[in-house]
Parts: sequence; C-alpha cells; structure tokens
Amino acid sequence: MGIQAEFMVSAIVPGGPEQQYKVTHQDETFAVENGRGTIILINNGDNSWSIVNGGISQESANIIGQAIEDHYQK
Repeated sequence: MGIQAEFMVSAIVPGGPEQQYKVTHQDETFAVENGRGTIILINNGDNSWSIVNGGISQESANIIGQAIEDHYQK
C-alpha cells in the first residue's frame, strides 16, 4: 500500500521550542520526522498515542499526536 498522506505539523514538546514535524501516514501508523530521526506513533482513539519506535516521552507523543489530530480537523 502506498503513502496515504504526508503533511507538516507544529508542536511544542516539554523542554523545547515549537518545532515542525513531517508526518507520513500509512496504514495505522504515523511516521513523525524531527531533526534527530523518525518516531512511529499509533493513535489509540482515546486522545492518547502509543510509541512504536522512538525515544520520546509519552507526554511528547500525546502532544505531537494532538497536533496530528488538529491537522485532520482542519
């Protein structure tokens, strides 16, 4: 299956400035690229996100996930 969507979101995670993230949504996962690598997230459907791969906190994952949800509500 090909890429379903690719877009940019902005979010402020704890301890950092506002940052732009490139998001690729394929299947049920969201690949989030920041300047240090790629984080893979899955939406749990209850305003929380699971971290499949990547070294971020759960709070940061939820903040980035909220930015993704906001993108789709535009």
